[in-house]
Amino acid sequence: MSQKLDSDAGPRVSRMRVGGEDILVLSVPLPKLRYPEGTTSAEHEIIDAVLEGKTIKEIAESRNASLRTVTTQLGAIFRKANVNSQAELIAIMTEEAAKDGEA
Repeated sequence: MSQKLDSDAGPRVSRMRVGGEDILVLSVPLPKLRYPEGTTSAEHEIIDAVLEGKTIKEIAESRNASLRTVTTQLGAIFRKANVNSQAELIAIMTEEAAKDGEA
């Protein structure tokens, strides 16, 4: 259960009850992502899932695809983004979004 404390379009603070304790959560809008050049809409969905912290297995299940298909698509994303891991992909995506948010 969440109670909204601030209704502005910018940062928001919400009060939540978790495990019997009240906590405050600060939410900020994320800047629009700029996907690596040449990536497809299907690859954008996979990048979004990686950024959400989903595993390859979870991505495959949500897309009704095989692990091999998702792994192959991730490989194509890595080549296009010039990275070697999901951690590097997350780093460049969040770094680019932060730069765009400052502009």
